[in-house]
Amino acid sequence: MNRLTFAAVADDDTGASDLAGMLADQNLRTLLVIDLPTVEQFANWSDGYQAVVMAEGTRNLTPDAARERTQGAMRLLESKHPRTFQIKYCSTFDSTPEGNIGATIDAALDELNESFTIALPALPVHGRTTYQGYHFVNHQLLSESPMRHHPLTPMTNPNLVELLARQTKRRVGLASHAMVEAGANQLKQSFEDLRSEGINIAIVDCLHEGHLEIICRASADLRLITGSSAFGIKLPALWRERGWLNVERHNQDSSIIKTNDSGCLIIAGSCSEATRAQNEWLQSRGASVLNIHPRQLLNGDLNKTNLKAQIHGQLAAGRHFLLTTTATTAQVRAVQEWGLSNALTIPALGQSIANALADLVFEVIDDSSIGGLIVAGGETSGAVCRRLEMGALRVGRNIEPGVPLCFSLGRFQMPIVLKSGNFGKNDFYGKALKAITHAAAYMI
Repeated sequence: MNRLTFAAVADDDTGASDLAGMLADQNLRTLLVIDLPTVEQFANWSDGYQAVVMAEGTRNLTPDAARERTQGAMRLLESKHPRTFQIKYCSTFDSTPEGNIGATIDAALDELNESFTIALPALPVHGRTTYQGYHFVNHQLLSESPMRHHPLTPMTNPNLVELLARQTKRRVGLASHAMVEAGANQLKQSFEDLRSEGINIAIVDCLHEGHLEIICRASADLRLITGSSAFGIKLPALWRERGWLNVERHNQDSSIIKTNDSGCLIIAGSCSEATRAQNEWLQSRGASVLNIHPRQLLNGDLNKTNLKAQIHGQLAAGRHFLLTTTATTAQVRAVQEWGLSNALTIPALGQSIANALADLVFEVIDDSSIGGLIVAGGETSGAVCRRLEMGALRVGRNIEPGVPLCFSLGRFQMPIVLKSGNFGKNDFYGKALKAITHAAAYMI
C-alpha cells in the first residue's frame, strides 16, 4: 500500500476541486473523494495516488456536525499515513454565522494530537490577500466585497484573528507581514515563538506569490496546515526537493476517459457576479438557456416531462444546455423572504433549492446521453455530486486556476467540472467545454 504525501479535508466540493486542481497542475496524481466511503472503497480508489482531497460538505453545517464529520474523514485518511494534512476552507473564510472553521481546525488538531498550526486563507492568484490579519478580496476589505451579500454566508468582519478566535477553544495569533518579509527561516522561527507563547493557530499575512513561497517553505514540516488552495501551488516543489513524492504509477489508465458527441449540461446554482457574467456569455454564443425560479423547483410547478424532452433534444443534437437558478441580489432577497414566510431558514432554503436542482439533474442524466457536466456553485455542486453518486473523481489539470477538469469514477462516469461561484473569467464555460472534448489530455 502506497503512502500518501498529502491528504486534505475540504469544506465543500468546489473547494476540494480547487485544491485538487492546484495539486494536479503540479503533476501530482490526485483523487477527490465525495463524503466518507467505506474503508474498502477508499483503499481501492486511493491506490496509486499521491494526494487525496476529501469533500465533506462542512461549510454550512453546525460547528458540532462539522467537527464530527472532519474527525471521521481524518481517521480514514490516517490509514494511508500522509506526511501532511490540510483543513481546506474557502479563501473568503466564510462558514455558518456560528462559525465552523474553528471547529474543523480543533477537530484536526485533536485527532493528530498537535498543538500548533497556521491559517492561510489568502490566495493571491484570485485576489485574496491578508494584511495585519485583515482579509481582502480584490483589494477590497472582505466586509466591503461582494461576499457581504452572499445568500448563505455573508461576511461582515474582515478581522480574521478576531473572527477565528470566536470559533475555536484555542488561542489565535498573527504571523504578521513583517514576519513573512523576514524570509522562510525567520518565519519558521516565528512560528515556534508563537507556539512557545501559547498560540495554537496563527493567521498568516500574505500579499503575493513571493510571500506564498516563503510561507510554504516555513510550514513544510508542520503536520497540519489549514487554509486555501494556495498550498497546492507551492508545496509540491518542496516535496520533490525532499524526495517525498513516489514515482510509481497505478490505476492511471487514460483509456477509461471516454467522451461522446452529445452536448454538455451546465448547471448554475450560484448567484455570484462572476457566474452571472459567465451565464450571459454562454447565452450570447447561442446556447440554450432555461432559468428556473427557485419557487418552481420547491413547489413542484415544473412540467418535468416537457423540460426533460427539451434538454434531451438539445443534448442529442450536440448542443449545450444551461440550466440556471441565478438571480440578482434583490431577487435572492425576495426568495429568502418567501422561504422565511414558509418556515425555511436561509441555510435550509439554500440546501432545499440545491437538492431539488440535483434531483432534476439526476432525472435528466439517468435516461440521456451526455457529453459532460459543468456545475457552478458550492452548494449546488455538493448536492449534484451526492445525488449522482459520483463517489470519487480523478482530477486533471486546471482549466483556469482552481477549476480542474475531473472524471467521475462512480455511477455516472463522465467528464465533470465543479466551479466555485466566484471563480473564472467571463468566457470560462467556453474553455471548460473545449477541455471536456479533450478530457484524456488533461488527466495526470
